[in-house]
Amino acid sequence: MSNQALYEKLDQTTEQLSVRLAQLIKLSALENADDNDDDDGNSPNNANNNGGALTSETDISVATSGVMLVNSQTTQLIKGIQDLLLLTRSIREKWILNQIPEKLNAESTNIDNEELEALLDSCMAEIIGESTI
Repeated sequence: MSNQALYEKLDQTTEQLSVRLAQLIKLSALENADDNDDDDGNSPNNANNNGGALTSETDISVATSGVMLVNSQTTQLIKGIQDLLLLTRSIREKWILNQIPEKLNAESTNIDNEELEALLDSCMAEIIGESTI
């Protein structure tokens, strides 16, 4: 992956994380507002309400859907954080690998053939000379 692609993916992931976190905050603010409304005497368990059973079922379904939304947003937030960790890991690996100097091919091609031939001849003479003794 190129540097530009990594940075774009990083920006997208951070944007998604901020959106998910904002949605979680909104959901928690709605739950707190519902709790404050119940303190005014409008609780579903109040016997003076018309259709108290219907209201409590509605409140239960709203609470259940709220919990499901929070769970969904939290799961997506966790997945986004995992993506962010993978991105930062690949960025660090790329950075570290770019710090390692490459071996120059010019060094390997600067072999002196005459010197190698002389070294080979001296080694062969030494081996043959030792074996004849």
